[in-house]
Amino acid sequence: MSATTSAAGQLDRFLGFAFAAADLLVEATPEGEITFVTGAVQLRLGVSPAALLGQRVTALVTLEDRAPLAIALATAGLRGRITPMVLRLNDAERSPVTVGAILVAGPPARLCLAFGQVPIAAPAVPTPSPGALDARSFTREVEASLRAGQSGAVTLIEVKDWSAMCEALSPPERRRMREGIDAALGAGTQGAIAGEIAAGRFGVLSGSGADVAAISRLIERAVRATRLVRPPRVDGTVMALTPEAMAPSQAARALRWVLSQFATAGIAGATAAGSGGGLEKVMSIAEARARTMSAAIADRRFRLSFQPVVGLGDRRVHHYESLLRPLPAADGTVLGTQDFVTFVEAVGLSEELDLAVAEQALATLRAAPAVSIAVNVSGLSMQSADFCDRLLALLRGAPGITAAQRLLVELTETAEIDDMPQAAASIHMLRAAGVPVCLDDFGAGAAAFHYLRDFTVDFVKIDGAYVQRAARETRERQLVGSMVEMALATGAQVVAEMIETDEQAAMMRQLGVQFGQGWLFGRPGLLPGLGRSDATRLATA
Repeated sequence: MSATTSAAGQLDRFLGFAFAAADLLVEATPEGEITFVTGAVQLRLGVSPAALLGQRVTALVTLEDRAPLAIALATAGLRGRITPMVLRLNDAERSPVTVGAILVAGPPARLCLAFGQVPIAAPAVPTPSPGALDARSFTREVEASLRAGQSGAVTLIEVKDWSAMCEALSPPERRRMREGIDAALGAGTQGAIAGEIAAGRFGVLSGSGADVAAISRLIERAVRATRLVRPPRVDGTVMALTPEAMAPSQAARALRWVLSQFATAGIAGATAAGSGGGLEKVMSIAEARARTMSAAIADRRFRLSFQPVVGLGDRRVHHYESLLRPLPAADGTVLGTQDFVTFVEAVGLSEELDLAVAEQALATLRAAPAVSIAVNVSGLSMQSADFCDRLLALLRGAPGITAAQRLLVELTETAEIDDMPQAAASIHMLRAAGVPVCLDDFGAGAAAFHYLRDFTVDFVKIDGAYVQRAARETRERQLVGSMVEMALATGAQVVAEMIETDEQAAMMRQLGVQFGQGWLFGRPGLLPGLGRSDATRLATA
């Protein structure tokens, strides 16, 4: 036996002893793709080991725990291991398990993970109800299904007069009612994923569409279990996810648009968007309105509001983020900011909007020479070479601004990037021209971790949901700490958003975050030194 073989054998033997108590042993690439799995796979997950090969390690745990595991996997390259953490296995019982790993140097490098039983002394893992996914997580799960080419349907359920019902109940009664509704959403639909799109408005992703009538009856039963005697009015519709004539990225944008309309106006909004005819109908109706939206962008029917980003050490303003605020259309209707951006991305107008916002921001910089401004740029725009050329041309027409690094670009994750090489090239060109680039909403989706790996950026902005939860939960603080560690390892500086208290600011600083944004430091509004008349003049210039 050679020395090399002996060393490899000793390592494998060591791993075997180290993971002897594990139910599942998994080997994966450093990126998290499963290459080998053994143990009680059939017993715990109901599939053969071969069925898991090529899948992501995160698929082994519940939806709610995939983000923490993705963060741990991403930091394994820095630490060489994953400290054991308690997560929920993606089995019927959502069983708590401990997950730990070490990174074995190659070539090829590989992650060796162990999924084991939770010790009796370990703290209990809270098990959220099946319908506990938030709107963002639910949307991402449906998009992942679309991108994987899986057939299925989304059932949209609206409980009328939701606010009035909740106000009439005590907190314990509201909790019991919600638990009953969550159970109703998942009842009778094998493998369904449910989530709350907005208050009283729910979605269910399933293979062929959930039974709306059956869910309605179960929801009524859940409400009647409280002291409310009047049965709720429940409305529902099924939207097929079979976009045969659409690219997955286009289908994902159509999906986001119809879900945003459902969140805003319920079943009526989803129906008006074309949900009954599937995603092709949604896109057809949206494209018929695209000319009107293009005119609104050209006419600058939006204004910019500005929120400060400050240094957590000295509380001095570093720059301001410009936030889009749509103005009323010719018929008096006003889209919310998220609906406006979602529609623009759905119909392929992201480049027009992002260039219009950049142009207005540059005009503002000329009027306010003592500040720096960040503008949001869609992932759709960033993967366009033409967009990058046009943005750089705008900058060349604004002498002194680029050299002073007074314009920053925030890459948003509202639309997933398909052409990573072109996006990386665009980011490189912007940074070469002196424009700092920030990766926005880091942690909100798995794609952000790929972006951090493949893109060189100057700032990373931690998603505000993590910042909010970090003040309440130890595990969330650990996750934020891991994300900060990842960002700093790439040479980027870190911004934490949605900071509302001094305690949150102190915690973020302790975790290594350099900059903060949130109501504690200032709400979005006019740029200091510019009055409302100045803002109006710049918006219409």
